[in-house]
Amino acid sequence: MKLRDYSETTPIQYEEGKTVFMGMEIMVDPRVLIPRPETELLVKKTAETAMGAGMESPRILEIGTGSGVIALGLTKLMSGCSVISADISEEALQAAAANIEARGAGERIKLVRSDMFSVFGYSYRGVFDIIVSNPPYVSDKDYSELDAWVRAEPEVALRAGSEGMDHLRTLAEEAPTYLRNGGFLAVEIGYDQADKVKNAFRTEGLKDIRSFVDLNGYERVITGVKRG
Repeated sequence: MKLRDYSETTPIQYEEGKTVFMGMEIMVDPRVLIPRPETELLVKKTAETAMGAGMESPRILEIGTGSGVIALGLTKLMSGCSVISADISEEALQAAAANIEARGAGERIKLVRSDMFSVFGYSYRGVFDIIVSNPPYVSDKDYSELDAWVRAEPEVALRAGSEGMDHLRTLAEEAPTYLRNGGFLAVEIGYDQADKVKNAFRTEGLKDIRSFVDLNGYERVITGVKRG
């Protein structure tokens, strides 16, 4: 039997149409990012932070759902949580819907098309216990230097301006409006963005800022709490 030749510019996960995330088989294709270990760290630390704060049935808003793995991971770890997952891409939402249906999580995860917080009006202010996001955070310079197989993934889900901070700053600025007092924001960040993200959190009044490192020792997840 002849082994299949994989393209040097096409990720194997796209060729196979699937990947594994937190023990779950997830469908992936060029509509969505391929989940990384850093995103598993985001999910686990978000759940740990919520449980440490005594949140038994947290209401969660996810910004930028992609394939839906963050919402699926959180519902796997926290049996009482419910999630609204937003994405600007209709194609990504279709992929997420397929994964959510395959995992039987449709009653706990609601999908919404939105550019960041754009569709969340007054009625959502002060509602959420948790806002979580793996936003685009690759700088223009770093994007130009990415390997071809990474650039096969959706540019809109990777690239975020000259510093890679465009979406992270928006999250820091707008999330406190939608968090209840005592709720928290959790984000995945780039390998060199920890100080900038912490400063953005402080500027917007978030407290108890914590960071969590990946297996390479980089700060890759930041959390901050709304107080007062």
